[in-house]
Amino acid sequence: MNSKQLLERESFAETAERLQRAARLAEAAGDGVTAAKLAQLAEKASAGELVIAFCGHFSAGKSTMINTLLGRELLPSNPIPTSANVVKIRSGEAAARVYTHKQGVLCFDPEREMAELKQLAADGDTVERVEISWPDLFLGDHAALLDTPGIDSTDAAHKIATESALHLADVVIYMMDYNHVQAEENFRFTKTLQERGKPLFLVINMIDKHVDFELDFADYKESVEEAFANWNIVPDGIFYTSLSEPDHPENQFAAFRARLGE
Repeated sequence: MNSKQLLERESFAETAERLQRAARLAEAAGDGVTAAKLAQLAEKASAGELVIAFCGHFSAGKSTMINTLLGRELLPSNPIPTSANVVKIRSGEAAARVYTHKQGVLCFDPEREMAELKQLAADGDTVERVEISWPDLFLGDHAALLDTPGIDSTDAAHKIATESALHLADVVIYMMDYNHVQAEENFRFTKTLQERGKPLFLVINMIDKHVDFELDFADYKESVEEAFANWNIVPDGIFYTSLSEPDHPENQFAAFRARLGE
């Protein structure tokens, strides 16, 4: 280990210790919610972990995007809002832990029990969150992806689950369906993220829905950038993707994946 890595490890350890002390103080003051968040941040700092959170509408293809990025179908994907909990994925030995509201932590083997694990990932009534590790993912040893519930679900618990997990995010990927970019909720949510100082990337998915003779794609992109600029939202990047048509001439999936790997 070189001197820079040693200093980084010491810095992470010091940060984790401060967060643990703050968590104990919050717990002593009767603020269990804040204490739990601080304890999660302490665990994150101790591991030196970088967390990339995927947010957006339930129909924007977040889970499918993550499965495609990872090259494995680790998350359930469905055209209806199926998840009211947060799923965390990191590189490591194949393992899964399901944090339930009443039964504590349940452990699974994702290689043999993937079907059951996917069902639990979609269960917001009994499950709080799910953590999955899988070997040889492109993330590296110190990064993790968060899949969050759709913020536009009719179930308020979905939005609450997403917002409650964002304290862990170092970077936020906000995904939108090609046809729903102009929804006011997109602007309100991303503006909040920007005000929190979170690095923010926008992904406009399903661009295969675009009909070029109705509107030139360059004009469409300009309208997207102008719409966010009108709300004073300046993302760190915008990517236009299609997972159903990988060869779409405007598909920037490869550039998006490369950016995540930087």
